[in-house]
Amino acid sequence: MLDPGVLRLIEATCAGAEGHVPVGVCGESAADPLALPVLLGLGVRHLSVAPAAVPQVKAQVRTLDLAECRALADRALAAGDSRSVRRLVSNSVR
Repeated sequence: MLDPGVLRLIEATCAGAEGHVPVGVCGESAADPLALPVLLGLGVRHLSVAPAAVPQVKAQVRTLDLAECRALADRALAAGDSRSVRRLVSNSVR
């Protein structure tokens, strides 16, 4: 999921839907602690996760700064591959 090509598709979807249609991500991607700040930075505002993951996701969202998520998403979009994105996000999310 953290492949720059996939992230560009999510970014384009969020940009095209802005103000008209809510964009959501569901499943394991929405609950992935590494993916979450990038998804928020790209404009995703609706997350659907398994009930057991709700407390963890809510807690993480409360710790994130949206401007920092946007900056992280921009850097992730510029990365060369998914390994680089994971490394970037791992170093940013602590």
